[in-house]
Parts: sequence; structure tokens; C-alpha cells
Amino acid sequence: MPADGLSPIPISVRRAVICLWISVVLAAALTAWQLVGFVATADAVAAAVTGVLTAAVLALVAVKVGAGRGWARWLFLIGYILGSFLFIVFALLAPQMFFSLPALQQASGVAQFALQTSALVLMFTRASRQWFRGPHTARVTSAL
Repeated sequence: MPADGLSPIPISVRRAVICLWISVVLAAALTAWQLVGFVATADAVAAAVTGVLTAAVLALVAVKVGAGRGWARWLFLIGYILGSFLFIVFALLAPQMFFSLPALQQASGVAQFALQTSALVLMFTRASRQWFRGPHTARVTSAL
């Protein structure tokens, strides 16, 4: 343990945070491409609002998970369950709608799903769970 009393961040948490940041970049890039017309969208305003909110929440979770805030894992889990359920239902029950999306949007959806699934699994590994429950969390929790 380092001299400052904080335990080092496990590699699983570091990798989860990296996955989240890549997901933020993808969400922001897709939103920007939709706004400039590079990717066709039926409602640019709705796409922009959704994209900005998605990127902002993912960025918040990435920062807070990296800082050892356990509540951020649970917030992400709830968002993941809701988002994945909608994505899977959309892709399985209406595949013709999914395949009618621009290829970039399809690829982004699949990549986001893979990155966020990886992040979620990494956040709940044994090493991650122990670290989130460790003594460092008492010190950083007060600085929400």
C-alpha cells in the first residue's frame, strides 16, 4: 500500500475506466457526425440530446469509478441494464430497423455494447469489489 494510505487502483478498474472513456469518445463522435449530417438521422435535436446526455453520464461514471466511488458502479449497472435491454430488444425484435440504420450507427451500437459490457464485468471482478470496499473509499467518499 502506498505511503498516503490509498490502495493502488486494480488493473480491472483501470481497464473498466478505459472502456468507459472509449465509449464516451464514440458517443460524442457519433453525435457530432449526426449534427453535421455525416450520419443521417430522423431527428437531429433528439439525437444530439441523447448523445450529449449519454456521453456526459458515461464520463461522470468513468471519473467517479476511477476515484473509487462505489455508487458509480451501481448507477452504471442500472443504466447498462436499461440501455442493453432496449438495444437487444431493438436488434432482435426489429432487426430490419437495426439493419436499416447507417453502418456507422450499427457499428457504434455494437462497439458501445461490447465496451460497456466489458466495463461492467471489470467493475465487478473480485479485485474491483475489494478495492471499492477498501479503506481508501472512506477517505474519498466525503469528497463526492
